[in-house]
Amino acid sequence: MTGRRILIVGHGTAGRALAEDARAHGDTVVGFLDDARSGSQVLGGLDDVNDVVLAAGVDAVFFAIPTIAAARLRAFLEVFDSSATGFSIVPRTYETLTRETVAVDDLSDVDVLDLVGRQPVKHDLEGARELVSGRRVLVTGAAGSIGSRLAGLLAALGAAEVVCLDWWENGVFQLQHRLAGVDAARFVIRDVTDRARLAPVFARHRPELVFHAAAYKHVPLMQENPGEAIANNVGGTDVVVDLAVQYGASHVVYVSTDKAVNPVNVMGVSKRLGELLVADWARSASGVTFSTVRFGNVIQSNGSVMETFRRQIREGGPITVTDPEVTRFFMTIDEASQLIIQSAVVGRSGDICVLDMGEPVRIQDLARSLVRAVAPTVDIVFTGLRPGEKLYEELSYDPSLVAGTTNDKIFILREPEASHTSVAEIRDLVELCSQSTFDDAETLARLRSMGFAIR
Repeated sequence: MTGRRILIVGHGTAGRALAEDARAHGDTVVGFLDDARSGSQVLGGLDDVNDVVLAAGVDAVFFAIPTIAAARLRAFLEVFDSSATGFSIVPRTYETLTRETVAVDDLSDVDVLDLVGRQPVKHDLEGARELVSGRRVLVTGAAGSIGSRLAGLLAALGAAEVVCLDWWENGVFQLQHRLAGVDAARFVIRDVTDRARLAPVFARHRPELVFHAAAYKHVPLMQENPGEAIANNVGGTDVVVDLAVQYGASHVVYVSTDKAVNPVNVMGVSKRLGELLVADWARSASGVTFSTVRFGNVIQSNGSVMETFRRQIREGGPITVTDPEVTRFFMTIDEASQLIIQSAVVGRSGDICVLDMGEPVRIQDLARSLVRAVAPTVDIVFTGLRPGEKLYEELSYDPSLVAGTTNDKIFILREPEASHTSVAEIRDLVELCSQSTFDDAETLARLRSMGFAIR
């Protein structure tokens, strides 16, 4: 659509470049809004948006301040009446932030990351390239959101072979198409809990680097299926790590979650038990570097809050938020995959790595900002916390034990060993959960007897 009257928010480099591109597309730029700059083309500050839109007959507002603080962006969206005009925002991606010019095609609907206001962390991957290049790599859970991006990045870093392993046939099929031009990629359908079927994969490919991302992750579903959560998330971890050690891997990376800290739900407990198993392997297996990675919610992942909000808006609403005060940490899928690889480079064997996640964000604020920007007629409904859900998440048991690394955005958590849960207990529980006679009620009772305060 051309011939529109465009108002651009932001008279900096991004805004001016966007204006040039909009004019080249046949649009008229009526002017700019900016709190920090003045001039004949600057028609007011950000809070003047509604008056300027009305006075200048604006058809669309392009927001082009990619470095704006999240609170200021949310404040702007609270003021802005989007019901009478189109609205797009320059995506807060690393590629946009580092480009000298911004084009109309860079514009998108408001994305959660823009509202979070978190600058994406772009890691220097040269150290990771040295680790990965020319080596054989295996990724479990490769059909998932993080696993698939991780597999692609490992191939781009020059891995000699990237074995993409998952039990989800459709997901592996889709990944095979996405990586069709990647000669190093191999695609394997396996269940990580099936040692007999998994061992030949390790024997054939002899992976030097193993990234274990396979897990059930949805809190309410795992709350209803605790035995399966333990069998897959804990038992599968033990099988993968055991085979990695047996077949000569030099590095094993375990993908965990902030829900493993002081867990109150089955999914979080299962990931914490996996952390404890990996820590035990780090103490007992020589010649292998083990690392664990913890991070919060991945914005573009399957089942993410943004995916849910977009679906609800397409369906006409309402947007559902569990509790007015619920908060979460957020990161991009690219950050998550880079952090997973970087964790194999920094720190000592047995360390837990976390990314600087910034401040947690209130989900209600995200929902309100999104509604204001793209769907002002959609209601927000509070549904109550789901079984096992926490109001807020943590990244460390003891913040005083956080240490820095050579990367100022990655931290190491040197946490004390848990004293209330032994590895023998964990493996015994996995064995019980693998038996059809051990039901979910018994699983929950056993977890609580191990000291976990599952709600």
